[in-house]
Amino acid sequence: MKKKLYIVTVLLAIVFVAITSCDDYASYAEQRDYELSALSRFVDNPSCGEIKGKKINVISEAEFLKDSTTDVSKNEFVRFNNGIYMQIVRRGCGSIMKDGESATILSRFREYNINGDSLQMWNDDVYYDQQLYEKFDVRRISGTFSGTFCSAGDNVVHGQIYTYAAQVYGSNHILAKVVPSGLLVPLSYIKLGRPANDGDEIAKVRLILPHDQGQAKASAGVYACYYEITYEKGI
Repeated sequence: MKKKLYIVTVLLAIVFVAITSCDDYASYAEQRDYELSALSRFVDNPSCGEIKGKKINVISEAEFLKDSTTDVSKNEFVRFNNGIYMQIVRRGCGSIMKDGESATILSRFREYNINGDSLQMWNDDVYYDQQLYEKFDVRRISGTFSGTFCSAGDNVVHGQIYTYAAQVYGSNHILAKVVPSGLLVPLSYIKLGRPANDGDEIAKVRLILPHDQGQAKASAGVYACYYEITYEKGI
């Protein structure tokens, strides 16, 4: 009798775990569906940032790779196969990172949660123009980019503020060191440099990153973010 009771208990536990797992999967699926719906609405009618109210004209990755340009006047964005949307506003001065090359990058940005159309993070305030930016080290190996944010300890030495590393995740959080993969995608197509002559400009892009290509909180919350972001070579 005890043996039968034990077997029944085990079976009930297995069923409970299975049901719970199904519920968890359904919950993620629902969040993903909501994210895709929000992305579709945003493409049709951007509700924030510099492109607010301007329908996005999507071009394919194959079309984009013909000349690696997007027509800003037509509000063109390339949609990559991984779900990232990108518009190159300025290609920038300098040169594209070569294979095997490493660089330090300074970046200013605005980050919007497109689910709520809210500006949830930024570091491009004019008042702080010369002292507020993200700083991260990047390396290109076999065409793949990897990056880590400079440590929060550098803030004290250089007097800079790195919002992702020091404010969002916390200076001791391991995720604070990893640059979201989606933010590195533009590096294959833009030039990294520092303005030295009249007319020189740093690179600027606009990005829409699905949750699996973005920062950790977006990934955990299953929501997409829209970015307006610049890239400048550090020293």
